[in-house]
Amino acid sequence: MKNIMYALLLTVTGLGACTKMDHEYAPYLSNGEIFYTGVPTNLVAHPGRGRVGLQFTQSKDPNIARYVIYWNNRSSKLEVPASDSVLQQVIVPNLTEGEYAFEIVAYDKAGNPSTPGSAVITGTSLGQAYENNLQTRRVNISNSQAGIILGFSSMDTTCKYTTAAYTTASGTTGSAKYTNAGAFEDTLKDASKQLASVVLKTAYVPLSGIDTFYAQQTMPVNLAAAKYTCTGQMVDYTNASLTGPYPWNVTLRPATATQLELVDNDQTNEVYHKILSGGSNSYYGSFGVVFNLDNNYNVISVINKYGQPSSNGRSAELDPSGINKFDPATRTLKVKYWMNQPGATHRTSFDETFSMK
Repeated sequence: MKNIMYALLLTVTGLGACTKMDHEYAPYLSNGEIFYTGVPTNLVAHPGRGRVGLQFTQSKDPNIARYVIYWNNRSSKLEVPASDSVLQQVIVPNLTEGEYAFEIVAYDKAGNPSTPGSAVITGTSLGQAYENNLQTRRVNISNSQAGIILGFSSMDTTCKYTTAAYTTASGTTGSAKYTNAGAFEDTLKDASKQLASVVLKTAYVPLSGIDTFYAQQTMPVNLAAAKYTCTGQMVDYTNASLTGPYPWNVTLRPATATQLELVDNDQTNEVYHKILSGGSNSYYGSFGVVFNLDNNYNVISVINKYGQPSSNGRSAELDPSGINKFDPATRTLKVKYWMNQPGATHRTSFDETFSMK
C-alpha cells in the first residue's frame, strides 16, 4: 500500500511539473515548432567597382530553394535560386563606395529560413575615392644615345601592368606595356629627340578583387637628364697643382623638372666636382654643381648644392660667355661656370662639354 501511494505521488508531481514547463514555453510555441534550414558556409567577399562579388558553399540540405542576400540592415536584398553546383557566386551591383555587411539566408521550399545571423560577411565596394588615391608606378626617366630610358621600381602583386604612351620620331604615338613586377629598365628607341612627356597608366586589381582600377600621370621628360662623358678645361687660379679630371664619367640627375645635379660617377658617386690634386683623385669639399635650365634647355644659372655660399664660403656662378645650352639633337650640353670663394672671387673656372652616352 505504501509503494502504491509513493508511485501516485510521483505521477501527480510529474504532471504538475510538465504543466508548469508547458506554461513557461507556451509563448515561444504559439505558432508551432520552428524549423531552420541548412546554413551557407565558407563565405568570401571580393571588392569591385561599385559592386561586391560574394561566394559561398551551398548547404547540402536538398530542400533549399533560394538564397536571399540582405544588407543595409535588411533594407536592401538580392534573391538568387539555389543551384546544382557546390559553390554559389553572386554579384551585388549598384553599390555606392563603402563597406557593407552582407547576411546570406537560405530558404527551403516551405519558406523556412536558415538561422538568422549565422552567415554574415563584410565586403567593400570601391569607386572614385579609391582610384584617386592610386599612383602610377614609380619610374625614373632619363635620356641616352639609344633613346629614352624608363627605370621602373618594383611593385606588389596588385599592380598588373603599366603602359607608357609617347611621341615617336615620326610624330606618331608609340606605346609600350610592362607586366614585370620587379625593378627593370627599358629603352624607348623610337622616341622623339624632342620628347616632352610620357603618359603612364598603371592598372591595379585589389587583393581578391573582381575589377581593374587605374592611375594615370603625365611625366615630364628632361632630355638633358642622362649619363655623360665630361671633357673640357678647368683652371684653379689659387693652386696650379689642382687640375681637371677629364675625361670624367658623370650623371646629370633631375632634382626638379628644370634642375639637374652633376653627380660624380668615378669617385664619390655623389654631387661633388671631381678634381686631380697632383695627378691623384680628389674633389672640392662642400661644392656640388646644380644646373638650372629654362624650358628651351638654356642653362640660366649654376648654384652650389651645399649652399650659396656653403659653410666654407664656396658658391657657383654661371659664366655668360659660354654656350650654356643643351642640344637635344646632338644630346650635348656645353656650359661655362665658376667656383667662387671669399678672397679669390672666381677661384676656379670650368669650361665643360657633356657628351651623352
